[in-house]
Amino acid sequence: MQSPPRPEDLVETEERMRSVVDHVVDGIITIDEGGTVTTFNRAAERIFGYRADEVIGQNVRILMRDPSQAKIIGIGREVLGQRKDGSTFPMDLAISEFRLGASRYFTGIVRDITERKRAEEELRLAEERMRSVVDHVIDGIITIDERGNIESFNPAAEKLFGYGRAEVLGRNVKMLMPGPYHGEHDAYISNYVTTGRPKIIGIGREVVGQRKDRSTFPMELAVSEFHIGARRYFTGIVRDITERKRLEDQLHERVDALAEADRQKDEFLAMLSHELRNPLAPMRNALYLLKRAQQDRETMKAACDVMERQMHQLVRLVDDLLDVSRIIRGKIDLRRDRLDIGAVVARAVEMAQPVVDAHGHVVDVSLPEGPLQVEGDMVRLAQVLSNLLTNAAKYSGSAGRIAVAVRREGDDALIAVRDQGAGIPQELLQRIFDLFVQGEHTLARSQGGLGIGLTVVRRLVEMHGGSVSAASAGPGQGSEFQVRLPLAPGSSEGDATEASRPLPASPEGGRKRLLVVDDNVDAAETIAKLLRLAGYDAECVYDGPSALEAVERRRPDVVVLDIGLPGMDGYEVARRLRARFRRLPLIAVTGYGQDSDRSRSLQAGFDHHFTKPVDPLELELFIAKLSRSGPVH
Repeated sequence: MQSPPRPEDLVETEERMRSVVDHVVDGIITIDEGGTVTTFNRAAERIFGYRADEVIGQNVRILMRDPSQAKIIGIGREVLGQRKDGSTFPMDLAISEFRLGASRYFTGIVRDITERKRAEEELRLAEERMRSVVDHVIDGIITIDERGNIESFNPAAEKLFGYGRAEVLGRNVKMLMPGPYHGEHDAYISNYVTTGRPKIIGIGREVVGQRKDRSTFPMELAVSEFHIGARRYFTGIVRDITERKRLEDQLHERVDALAEADRQKDEFLAMLSHELRNPLAPMRNALYLLKRAQQDRETMKAACDVMERQMHQLVRLVDDLLDVSRIIRGKIDLRRDRLDIGAVVARAVEMAQPVVDAHGHVVDVSLPEGPLQVEGDMVRLAQVLSNLLTNAAKYSGSAGRIAVAVRREGDDALIAVRDQGAGIPQELLQRIFDLFVQGEHTLARSQGGLGIGLTVVRRLVEMHGGSVSAASAGPGQGSEFQVRLPLAPGSSEGDATEASRPLPASPEGGRKRLLVVDDNVDAAETIAKLLRLAGYDAECVYDGPSALEAVERRRPDVVVLDIGLPGMDGYEVARRLRARFRRLPLIAVTGYGQDSDRSRSLQAGFDHHFTKPVDPLELELFIAKLSRSGPVH
């Protein structure tokens, strides 16, 4: 018969158990039937912020946001805990019951899962972003397991094969290929099972797909492998190449055109790399000069001039890329006004003057005696003529003359830009307005540019209901570009709406108060300094909550607000300000410049959206216009 345990053994056992409980990483809490805490280990103290003597004897409600969640025996349940400071946090809770004599007790094991929940949320957001990408790409994306069963099937694959996602999940991928290819697929799978080295990994393989209606089509297949735990999966990206194969089979002469398109793409990438690197070199040198110049004002001014010129070049490159993308996709809106062609020409000459001067050219402008008026967008029409003038300057050697002549032809205004430069070969004239097309150039690329300016010219002119053409007698004979725009009704009478770009006037009626909000301190301070030079009282803050506080405290007349703020972003700040101050002008100055970003700005309550780097003069003009509209509070 086994002897009863000795008291000293029980004490030793209890001490060992208490040591274990005190050193585990999870909180261990015991309560009686009435919910009174009877034990509270060290991990629980760290998790909840209470000392054991502050909790023992208290009801467990002080530790939980919703005490009713603790009534169910079980493991792995997620509930909200409440710390001593009142903050809440997610925790895993496991509850077990035990008895001591006639009394029942409950032990809760808790684990703070804040980091895990944060990681899960980040993973969820990443998965959502990836799912959004997968759901919106134009190529079919299909995932299969190592047995060939389909695990995922994106919308592009549904469109490509004619099956709904539910019709294919769990079925073998062979249903998407014609019968003669089943044996080849089985051989791939067999090789994988035998060697563990699948032969199907690779890109650019041409295979045959089979749609739901049993029709077949050629497709390009790229396969990659990934692992989830011990299991392997394969993702296939498929693209229907029916049209490409048709062109290859029936129109062999188009192969040369496709090869030319590839060559132009590669050349464009090389040009883009060159054109982006070119301004960076003098800017870097200028920065070095600024650091070394100290009080040498002449050197500092020269360095600043270099940086300003090169910055404008970089901005123009980026603007050209964005413009051609938006224009080709039809995502650009024209702000139409009644304009005098003479004013458009004046604006264009002003825009192109730095390039013209840099090449030593002279621009001769010939205008009719009376005004010729069109209905159009001043900024875009000036961009058209500026592009033509810039091209003429770049391809005219040095110290040449560029002629701009405006005349009326019937119901059209005709604007001719003629140069004495390199001319255009006849074989290039037919496609001079195509994207990425340029004349021959040397490795030095002294003319520069991306080969997209004339494409922008043609699209913008066509959007105004006009046309553009090019003519040249050949290499070395110069060239002439003619823009034809329909005249506005009654164009010989009245004045145009917009003539030339005015300089911003100093604020009237006292210094206007401006608030600049940007988490980039340099960006905020430089904008504020520019506005102070223009006569405004500008203050900077660097986050959303500070912006809300500053508006309440300072009541500015205009707020210049970055969108990409940490924590509370600019959209949220704008929404809160717009709800509180209905008439307060809000200007977005941000690196986000897509059409969707502009739409979000408008919905959030912004009055205008500037994309970084903003033209200081344009910003001053807009603020001056807002300032003249009167008080906002």
